[in-house]
Amino acid sequence: MQTFLDGSSQALHAFAISHSWVTPIVIWGTAGFIGLCPVGFFLMWVWDGRLRPGVAALLGLGLTQWASHEVGRLTYRARPFVAMHFTPLFPHVPNNSFPSTLTAFAAVGAVIGVLAWRRVGLVFVVGTVVVGFGCVYVGVHYASDVIVGAALGAVCAAVTWLVAGLPPVAYVLGVAERRLPQRRRRGAPPRVAATAAS
Repeated sequence: MQTFLDGSSQALHAFAISHSWVTPIVIWGTAGFIGLCPVGFFLMWVWDGRLRPGVAALLGLGLTQWASHEVGRLTYRARPFVAMHFTPLFPHVPNNSFPSTLTAFAAVGAVIGVLAWRRVGLVFVVGTVVVGFGCVYVGVHYASDVIVGAALGAVCAAVTWLVAGLPPVAYVLGVAERRLPQRRRRGAPPRVAATAAS
């Protein structure tokens, strides 16, 4: 069943058909964020030195995959290109459209990125918006699929972030961090400066 939001999906597809030169920009921009967001998240995690963001992200992705699958079992919706009988601007199998799992995954990175790194994490929020927009633009998702997917991923990320911060879990992560090779930590003074001061 379509919602009032999904009228925008049809209008966006009509715009895409009449302005075909925009399509490669949207596809490459979306693909770029899909590839760069995980890489950027990993680099930020390595720079930060804490295990909590990485552990929370992995748990969040797993929980999101399960939750998305369960929601999809309860609600089946044909993808826009199937329901409206057009060829999608990016090839996709004609399976369940609801919710957008790809957007949900992006939202996991965005929420944990903001919780872990504040303003720097907003880059991943932008990535989530771009990915969601791209999914609707090429005709493989409705706007409501993307919104529900993003909300689902955000909730799962918040849950796993809280779990990773519970005292017993935090203790285990702290022990593991101390056993890992010394890495640069956010806010730590450079070693050269510390040596000069002594």
